[in-house]
Amino acid sequence: MEINVANELFDLSKSYQNWTLQRTQQKMISSTKLLDGFTSLRLKELSKLPYRLNLLDDLSTNENAHSKFLIRLLQYKPALLNFLEYLNNNSGVFNFNLDLIKRPELTWEKMRIDGLIKENNKYAIIIENKIHNAKEQEYQVGRYIEKCRAIGYKVEQIYVLYLTRTNNDHQSSQSWGVQYTIGDFKTRYSKLSYRSDILYWLEEYLETLDDKESLIKSAVIQYIDHLKHLFNKKEIYKNMNKELKQFLSDELKLTTDKAENVEIVNQRITELNELSTQLMDLMKTSKSSLFEEWKDQINEKYDFKSSQIFCYDDTRFVKTGVELEFQGHRFSVLIEHNGSSIYYGFGRHSSSDTLLPEVKYFLGSLIEEESFRSDNSWWYGWKYTSFKNALIDFEYLLKRVLEQIEKSK
Repeated sequence: MEINVANELFDLSKSYQNWTLQRTQQKMISSTKLLDGFTSLRLKELSKLPYRLNLLDDLSTNENAHSKFLIRLLQYKPALLNFLEYLNNNSGVFNFNLDLIKRPELTWEKMRIDGLIKENNKYAIIIENKIHNAKEQEYQVGRYIEKCRAIGYKVEQIYVLYLTRTNNDHQSSQSWGVQYTIGDFKTRYSKLSYRSDILYWLEEYLETLDDKESLIKSAVIQYIDHLKHLFNKKEIYKNMNKELKQFLSDELKLTTDKAENVEIVNQRITELNELSTQLMDLMKTSKSSLFEEWKDQINEKYDFKSSQIFCYDDTRFVKTGVELEFQGHRFSVLIEHNGSSIYYGFGRHSSSDTLLPEVKYFLGSLIEEESFRSDNSWWYGWKYTSFKNALIDFEYLLKRVLEQIEKSK
């Protein structure tokens, strides 16, 4: 009798698991169909819009590009003062003494910080940019605070600006690390969204520019247009957005019962978020597999020792490449992805605390010829690439540096 009951319970549990799996699959299929229909209609409506030309649309506008543009704009001192005044007046508790601004130094991607505004050990403003929702690295902001302390700034001199895509995006508490909390930066922290805050500030600042500042004015106009295009906030999108909303209403079978409509839409958002989570996991797995595949291909093609070829995958970066040596000085040739961008180039060896001047000199001609960026404390030189071209770009660079090492013997 007891055995029969146990078997029935086991069968019931198995049936429930199968039902749950089938229901999840049906939700995923339904969400995918909804997305396919939405995307198809959106492309159709976009094709009806007048032709537009914006250089920023055609360039690589990832987090790094947005950080660079913002810093380049703020390097114009009137823009910086206007921006900080806007923060003081509109971000609640943020409070920065504008009288401190004399000869500010603004950098992007230095010390791996998206943007940094600092001056003579008086203040350091850290800018962390998440406009494209790049994955938040472990203890990220806390580590940046420590970097600023290491170059001479006290905690009370450090400010943090956290830039998100929309107001609904947030910074997690873990990013402050184990030493700090948001409470430690009460009047020295502000979370701004590009959609609501940065775009609004840019439009306000544009009104203050006169004809003498025509180049800055044109850059701001282009950036405003780019952001409005990104967020579908332009007038030309009104009809398209109306059509898309109608499509969603029809597909979700919304009625005049507003309360029920809220439940239906909320349920679909939950399902789409689940789909997004699964896709992100799939992306992570696919990316790890791709970097492992690249490592194997490098291993097959080149006669390196196994200890020279590496492939790392942690919460912050996934990378693969080889470690080389020039006159006893080690460095890396590698491909790396940080969650939002993929790039390749020459990096420090894992045991080096700083960039070695001997390696810097040796790689100088290659870095210049290939127009690599060298504005980073970890990279001798680097350049953006794509998943499609990364291995080709890497192998070309590896071949060139190996030839140069051979010639120097």
